Amino acid sequence: MFWFGKKKKKKEEQARLRAEEEARAKLLAEEMKRAEEMKRAEQQRLEEKQRAEEAARAEKEAQAAAAPTEKEASSPCTEGQPDADGEGAPAEEIPEEATRKNGSFEIKRTSDGRYMFNVRAGNTQIIASSQIYSSMAACKGGIASVGANAPLANIEDQTLQTLNEEKCPKFRIYFDKGGKYRFSLIATNGQNILSCSQGYIQKSSCKNGIRSVINNASSPTVILDSKDK
Repeated sequence: MFWFGKKKKKKEEQARLRAEEEARAKLLAEEMKRAEEMKRAEQQRLEEKQRAEEAARAEKEAQAAAAPTEKEASSPCTEGQPDADGEGAPAEEIPEEATRKNGSFEIKRTSDGRYMFNVRAGNTQIIASSQIYSSMAACKGGIASVGANAPLANIEDQTLQTLNEEKCPKFRIYFDKGGKYRFSLIATNGQNILSCSQGYIQKSSCKNGIRSVINNASSPTVILDSKDK
């Protein structure tokens, strides 16, 4: 009897040890599972953060490409185009029918290898010209900005005795140094993105030029130098 009781007690002890071992193994497995889940969650968080940073960086680069630099924004159009406030010869008076669609944006290289674009009306007359851009991408961004802002822009006539200041985006009508009418397109951010090429004798022609820009805001883009497409 004594021997049987001792053997039984030994079996119970072994069973207890096995149970404890199994409990420890189970606990260890659960801890490892939790650690793996935490690792996957952390990896997913890092990947999402990286994707967000890449998206933000891409958006910032796109905005930088779309907007001219401070130097570009302050540079007047060259290639035969007068300064926006210059005293160049008056532009051809624009008839009402010339404001119709079927115009185009034309991108061209400047003499120093940079880029600009013209808005050409349906009658083939150049209505307005952009600032100078350092890259093709920035020039295309300027065209996109005209397409986005022109249809929404009101007209602020600074030639009137009483000025009604409009919010951006807006077309600004003003006198140049030679007393002729000119217009420029100001984007939502207050940046001048487009100016008429030369002055107008008649305000009605200046307004027709504005209507032509609006009507042709979604016109196709023509790149005059094919190697830059």
